[in-house]
Amino acid sequence: MLTKIQIQKVQIPNELLEFDRARKPIVQDEKDILKAYSELFYHYKQCEINIDKIKELNDEL
Repeated sequence: MLTKIQIQKVQIPNELLEFDRARKPIVQDEKDILKAYSELFYHYKQCEINIDKIKELNDEL
């Protein structure tokens, strides 16, 4: 049962809200497929790191 609601404002730095867009890969062979997956994973991890940093900012309040 919900008994209390609290709204908090969090200042989030712009660099945590911006990210480089993943470009559409040009795939011609298996090596290119591996490179594309590697780049996709890199962008995923960057987003994950930024989300964790935002959560830390929220926890500090």
